[in-house]
Amino acid sequence: MAYDPKTCADGPDSLHAHAWEPFFEKPTEEEIAKNFVNTSKVVCKESKIVPGARGVFAAVDIKKGEIVEWGIAVIIPGLSVHSSDQFYTWTSHDQGPSAPCATVSGVALFYNTEGDKSNCRCVPYHTERRFEVYALQDIPAGAELTIRYDSMNWRESMAEVRGIVGTLAGSHNQKKDA
Repeated sequence: MAYDPKTCADGPDSLHAHAWEPFFEKPTEEEIAKNFVNTSKVVCKESKIVPGARGVFAAVDIKKGEIVEWGIAVIIPGLSVHSSDQFYTWTSHDQGPSAPCATVSGVALFYNTEGDKSNCRCVPYHTERRFEVYALQDIPAGAELTIRYDSMNWRESMAEVRGIVGTLAGSHNQKKDA
């Protein structure tokens, strides 16, 4: 049976549900249970996109829809996603100053973005405190991997990034009125 993102514990209107694409090849629960963190297809080194920063690169050829990596998230109590662009927003609905912030395992902190033109997508499982990254296109070994920063349209700390790559399309990425 095909995976239905609307059945995710995060809910049918979550960032998880909006991030999911029907062509993604989801790993089994057994695969994830054997190893909560899998970075076997990626390496982290100096970015070609952002001078002086780190980036994530394909260690092997990766096909469209293939999982790139998966890992776990740890909530950072008391840190606002509005004060830093270095961490993940760990909520689908809270855009306020208390929106949960998380650090993640693997090389996930080092993906740069090309906005809606990014070649990968991070699918968060907020309730389960884990994530999966999938290829949106065929990616050759050695290519730098990028993801959309789904909260960048409404995070004050992402103003500089928006100035470089523009704002994201999709109503789920927009700032909600308080």
